[in-house]
Amino acid sequence: MSKTLRYLILFLLASTTSCSVYAPLQPGAPTLRDKGQAEVAGSVYLSGRYEGAVAYSPVRHVLVRAAGGFRPDNSANTYFRTRQLEVGAGTYWPLGQRWLVGGMGGYGWGRGSRNFNRTSRLTSSIADTAITYDYAARFGKVFGEAFVAYEDGPVTFGLAYRLSQVRFSTLTNNGLPVDLRRMTRNEPMLFMRVGSKQGVLQWARLQVAFSTSSSTDAGRRNVEYYQQLEDVKEARIFTTIGLVVYPHLFKRASSGY
Repeated sequence: MSKTLRYLILFLLASTTSCSVYAPLQPGAPTLRDKGQAEVAGSVYLSGRYEGAVAYSPVRHVLVRAAGGFRPDNSANTYFRTRQLEVGAGTYWPLGQRWLVGGMGGYGWGRGSRNFNRTSRLTSSIADTAITYDYAARFGKVFGEAFVAYEDGPVTFGLAYRLSQVRFSTLTNNGLPVDLRRMTRNEPMLFMRVGSKQGVLQWARLQVAFSTSSSTDAGRRNVEYYQQLEDVKEARIFTTIGLVVYPHLFKRASSGY
């Protein structure tokens, strides 16, 4: 097995595992270019989480967007569940026929829970001890983001960066409060969209996106109290595959253009 392939497998496995109770929605990068255009996107994470978003331009250079996501998990233990919703507004500016830049700000809220076991060596114990972590959180967040996209024929490449401040209204482990009220997250994303600009499916694009979420600070290790903080602040890697639909192109596709 080549070294590149091993790194790719490790990357994909990392995107499906984590201890954090917070798992953000991916940044939005609507590729709208004019008034009246709309974008509807749906994607699935490799971890089994689902996400959907709708963006619309009511006035040229202005966009509004709403997004939501959830991950159902009916397991009795070792589970991760989350539900989130966010809304935002911003601007976009085409730079010629190929480039597009934009920015957006907004607010979101959600809840999550995660249960798992970890073998941990406590300072007061000689032997390793199996500990159950049962995190539950409710949170709101404010965010700002910027994005750039480049269209090259049937392929669009893009980069987005989001800065989020997460504010916990409740955060517990095994029913006991965790002393963390807010954290700031860096959340960049790379994406690629592929689709024909002609024919009956010109209104659809297949999208693959890779993103990360990391805290601007980190807790100390190996002490149980700080381990809880580090679990919540843990860096995450996400991979999604999705479909992006442009409803304003339906009419053009049906007319054969």
